Amino acid sequence: MAKRKRRKKSDQELGTENELMKLKMMAEFGGDFVGSDDIPPDVENQFLKQIISFHKQHESSGLTTVYQFIGEPEYNHVNDMSDKEVAKELKRLTNLMDKSGVSLSVLADTPKREIYRFITEELFKHEIENVKVKGWVNQFIYEEFHPNPEYDVRNAVFYCLQSIFNKGTALYDDHYSEEMKDAIGLSMDIEDFKEKIETFWSGFQQVKLAQYDFTKVEIDHENGLAQAMCNVTYKTQAAKGKRFKTEEVTAEFYLVRSKFMDSWWEISRVVCEVLQ
Repeated sequence: MAKRKRRKKSDQELGTENELMKLKMMAEFGGDFVGSDDIPPDVENQFLKQIISFHKQHESSGLTTVYQFIGEPEYNHVNDMSDKEVAKELKRLTNLMDKSGVSLSVLADTPKREIYRFITEELFKHEIENVKVKGWVNQFIYEEFHPNPEYDVRNAVFYCLQSIFNKGTALYDDHYSEEMKDAIGLSMDIEDFKEKIETFWSGFQQVKLAQYDFTKVEIDHENGLAQAMCNVTYKTQAAKGKRFKTEEVTAEFYLVRSKFMDSWWEISRVVCEVLQ
């Protein structure tokens, strides 16, 4: 006898089922679940089922190591392999991790040998909850284990450059210190800094960042201070339809490490002639 195909639920039926699941989850797990009209009912339905599955496994799960979680694959010690072998084995291990719901991101440029060493000597020993739900991933970032202040400083400067030299780019207060100073060292409000940028933009139809090269990055680890200098190339368009003109300028940045997160650096002062 042929199997009868399961009838596909309508959006209205799925919506009702979703609301019932939310009520059940609030009763069992606490908290509040707020939906969105932008999420299709079938997508929200699968998401809610995944949350329920995760919570049920969480209640009965214990801790396990990443190595056990991915099935305890065989691997060689990093010192026993050539660079070519390390690259091949690194690809194999990261594929196994991905298939098991474990992902590693490396933000800064880091040698493959070091990444392999980190995975096999540190990450494999790290404990996680023994919960496996389709679509859920245990996400790790290498820099959370091995902070890279220079990368973080360069990254903070990059976002600042975007905010200055790409007209229309939003400036986020979180990237800037509450104790900002102007070019000559006097206290300045973040709104004043935004106004300087907008004044610079007002002279052009378009402003686009073309290139930037660091000429200096110095970090005072003990006091949580940093200084960076860049040669910046940007393009300006005086009016719509006009040719872009290439401009060059030097920009100097002073930064302070966040009081709340060691890996977060805040811009405290910018010295650049376009903001005078």
